[in-house]
Amino acid sequence: MKIMIRQDENAEETEITVVCRKLDAEIEQILAAVSLIGNTVAGVHGEETCFVPLKDILYFESVENRVFFYTDGEMYEMSAKLYQLEEKLQNSKFARISKSTIANLNKFHSIKPEKNSRLTATLMNGEKLVVSRQYIGEIKKKLGV
Repeated sequence: MKIMIRQDENAEETEITVVCRKLDAEIEQILAAVSLIGNTVAGVHGEETCFVPLKDILYFESVENRVFFYTDGEMYEMSAKLYQLEEKLQNSKFARISKSTIANLNKFHSIKPEKNSRLTATLMNGEKLVVSRQYIGEIKKKLGV
């Protein structure tokens, strides 16, 4: 892989161009990581609306028609619906793992198969999430396993 950087003082915004023979898993990972840089999600925490970088979010969860997202130690509520988030995050390392949860796959420490055809994902902070069987194929594909 060759990386070229060209500075242009007249450029209106930063542009990244990828030239490749085939869009493979490695390039998809690079694109997913780049797409999260600078992206934030607005969430309410107490009385404040906070702008949290996507890279810091562990997962999004829908509970009783309300959507929450979690970082390492904090919980935020947001107004978006899960399907809207799924569309926005489709080219990233976020993926639907159940009907009510979208997880940041970069925050997975490990996955373990369970007897009921599900997976248990352990996050970097030790928290465990259940991956429903209908999402296992896509999760394994995105994780490269």
